[in-house]
Amino acid sequence: MPSGYISLYENSQRSFLFYVVANVGPRGSIRPLAVAYRQGNDVSPSPQARIENLVNDILSLLKVLSEPANRASLEAERARAKEWYLQRQEAGTEARSDALPDSPQPPFRGWKDEWTPIWQPELPQNVAPRDFPVTSTCLVEGLLRGNESTRTSDVQFQPLSTPFHGDCLEYGMVVINVSNIERIKYGIVAFPIRYMADVIYHSPDGEWDPVEDDPPRKEPDKVLVDKRPRVPLSILGYLDRYFPSALVLRKDSKVLELEACPCVKDPSVLDYIWPFDPKDASPVESSEQSCSSKCNIM
Repeated sequence: MPSGYISLYENSQRSFLFYVVANVGPRGSIRPLAVAYRQGNDVSPSPQARIENLVNDILSLLKVLSEPANRASLEAERARAKEWYLQRQEAGTEARSDALPDSPQPPFRGWKDEWTPIWQPELPQNVAPRDFPVTSTCLVEGLLRGNESTRTSDVQFQPLSTPFHGDCLEYGMVVINVSNIERIKYGIVAFPIRYMADVIYHSPDGEWDPVEDDPPRKEPDKVLVDKRPRVPLSILGYLDRYFPSALVLRKDSKVLELEACPCVKDPSVLDYIWPFDPKDASPVESSEQSCSSKCNIM
């Protein structure tokens, strides 16, 4: 029988960095108004649960930001943000923060293994004053409304200068562009996690069957897909590119509702958030080799 080092299965990233951004930087460039880390928990055995949670979070956030009662305050903060960023540019104080560390990934689970929910440790709350409190409040409120299983301690504010590098197994990124409050856009930047191992398989197509084939002898390596383009995607764009076999999910009412929302299509929206670095395109180590605990940064 054939054997080899292959992908046993893929999963969406569990957590996400959410950036609410607008064209408030120098010469109309994009800068964050609020940033929060939304920690995910595996409380459902469904392989699609992580994507469903992502969809619910984005929809909830878009609805909060679009509420008429919030529009005037959001517009006022966006106007103030232009002067705020200009002052920091002139003073040379627009420093960058460290990126969030990675987290260990759940172990391999065979089809016979009993399901046990995985709750991540609660995050310490960042109580520092927000530079743009209305936008920040909307961000947290939207994320806490998204899923019933979300704890207050699963959402943690991050500095506006927090970068994303596309090299962590634990989290991807969601960008919400409020440059035009009448047409708020979203974009998903996330990459599947592959569970890789040496296995023997029956299929001539080089695919491992979780029922017919023996499980791996060693714990699989967890790695991101090699190609990680700096391109924001709509929800169906994300599914088409990385999970084309998720046919049922493509027809889900919430997925279709989100797909109908305006999407960020200009990759330059990511220029400040995701600083270009040639190493961003290189493969990453497994999370066990590169992770450390989440910390409260600010």
